[in-house]
Amino acid sequence: MTTSEADPISELSGHIEATLAALAAMPDAIARERAARRLVDEVIPGATRRLAAVRREVVVGLRDERYKLREIGEMLGLSVSRVNQIARGNK
Repeated sequence: MTTSEADPISELSGHIEATLAALAAMPDAIARERAARRLVDEVIPGATRRLAAVRREVVVGLRDERYKLREIGEMLGLSVSRVNQIARGNK
């Protein structure tokens, strides 16, 4: 079993940390600020939407498999109301 199979969050977090380190290493302060602004204004909101879609896809898939909201909540460590919000596409 590879590290990413054992802990996929560790690998994914590593990519984010590498991006932040590359940003911090940019010698030109103006370019660094502009890059940071674009990350905050463009990249992160897009990533947040994509991550929400992944969560919704999982919840809807489990619903399609006839799991109840309560069961999904137990599997994911979420409340029933939160699972319902995700299934409906609410934030």
